[in-house]
Amino acid sequence: MSPFEPATPRAPKSFADLRAFRIFQHVPDAKLAKLAALAREQIVGAGQIIYDQGSTGEDFFVVLAGTVEGHRSTPTGRQPFTCIRVGQIFGEVSFLDSNPRDVTTISVSSTALLCFNGARVRRAIASDHELGASLMRAFWHSLAAKIRQANMFLGNLMPPSPNETEPPVAAHGHSVDVKPRAKLDLFAEDGLSAAELRLVATTLRAESFEAGGTLFLEGANGDCLYIVVEGNVRISRRVSGRSESVLATLGRGEVFGEMALVDDQLRSADACAGPDGATVLALSRHDLDEVLQRPSVAASQFLNLVCRVLSHRLREMVNLLAAGRHRTGSFV
Repeated sequence: MSPFEPATPRAPKSFADLRAFRIFQHVPDAKLAKLAALAREQIVGAGQIIYDQGSTGEDFFVVLAGTVEGHRSTPTGRQPFTCIRVGQIFGEVSFLDSNPRDVTTISVSSTALLCFNGARVRRAIASDHELGASLMRAFWHSLAAKIRQANMFLGNLMPPSPNETEPPVAAHGHSVDVKPRAKLDLFAEDGLSAAELRLVATTLRAESFEAGGTLFLEGANGDCLYIVVEGNVRISRRVSGRSESVLATLGRGEVFGEMALVDDQLRSADACAGPDGATVLALSRHDLDEVLQRPSVAASQFLNLVCRVLSHRLREMVNLLAAGRHRTGSFV
């Protein structure tokens, strides 16, 4: 028997619900109404499973009332990995990458949801790039919040460090000449084909960092995101009294530093050049605003790339958390 029960209809139904939430404030009324028309409202009883880890499905959800938790079953018991509250999205990772669900989601209490049919949404954004760009911006907010939460959990799992070292100092990279053709090739490799977007790419500044050079530090203000051109970049966290934890190592074409641009919060991790150094393209907040003001196909392509990057990173962090909790026997 399905855990879902029809909700009592309300007017104006989904549109008013979505407009009230910060994550959708940027969406124009006409596009928000179109998005809301793709949703159906559902009530889920307390303790009911919404979807299982490993199951297939591309639907995504917005919490209208109540709380949802994402869990994994581990040798140390059922472990929570995410807590999704009113106004937040979940299930968007599988919509973005079409891979099986990486956690089991369970309603903590009787919960009201908006369920978006993944197939219908795909058809809608394929023919309406402005709608696609609006949805991807909402996903960007959602994924950034989940990654920050995962960063906090990972910090709690770091082992104590007997010899705490001084944190690194952010370095200034030196400008290098990356030819416009090379920049265009990089964007093409990432599937960014819109002419307007590739025009922006040619104007981005390139910076080179020596091995171990720090591009930015956790807790700093973020005013740009980066795309790796050559070498690799290590993303890591340091917690006072604990050792460094490497969260990801990024190579050519991968994006990082994007979270601080979307939620206006401080950097949540350090970024350092790998052992062979790194060359990156820097896209400032001004550049991002210019991209988002370009024709909708360009904005949609770029935001889709960022969301795919964040989805991949979030899946990796959930796996790291599961492995770390299994290793330490931690129960959070």
